Amino acid sequence: MMRPVGGILARTPLSPDAITYLGLLLHLAMAGLIVDGRLLAAGLLGAGAAFTDALDGALARAKGQTGPWGAFLDSTTDRLSDALYLVPIAWLYGVSPDTPSRHSELVALLALVALVGSFLVSYSKARAESLGFDCSVGIAERAERLIIVILALLLDLVLLGVALLAFLTTVTFLQRLWHVRVQASQRARADAG
Repeated sequence: MMRPVGGILARTPLSPDAITYLGLLLHLAMAGLIVDGRLLAAGLLGAGAAFTDALDGALARAKGQTGPWGAFLDSTTDRLSDALYLVPIAWLYGVSPDTPSRHSELVALLALVALVGSFLVSYSKARAESLGFDCSVGIAERAERLIIVILALLLDLVLLGVALLAFLTTVTFLQRLWHVRVQASQRARADAG
């Protein structure tokens, strides 16, 4: 779906790294909106920022500029972007609510659980693949997590969104642990036999 857009952008002087940095700037602005309690605006900006996450890869492929640096930069800024959704939510609800109705230590806690879960989901895949295992399993990949948090902001259903994220990231992490454990056992049996 992004290939035609990448092809159009390939005719411009924009680089894939520039798109990645633009996405990071949009996520920073979105985080400021969340802290300010402007959730609808944050959700709209978050949707635009999430679009850049797909755009940088499409542009890199269209320009033939894929490589280890771009992959590393993209993965690293993705983790930072995940934090820029969930840490500001935890701050808004747990530390500095803009209205009394937004004070919720539960929302803050669930946002932090979801953040840790998101990091574990991403790390477990990266580490498993570095060890030669397949780890493309789980019900909450990054795209699904972004959709949930953006919808939660747009619809002001933050408690539901972070609760769902906390649950799904935990389940996904456990799915990945089990999947790699099975592969490691099979590899050990094959090496022993």
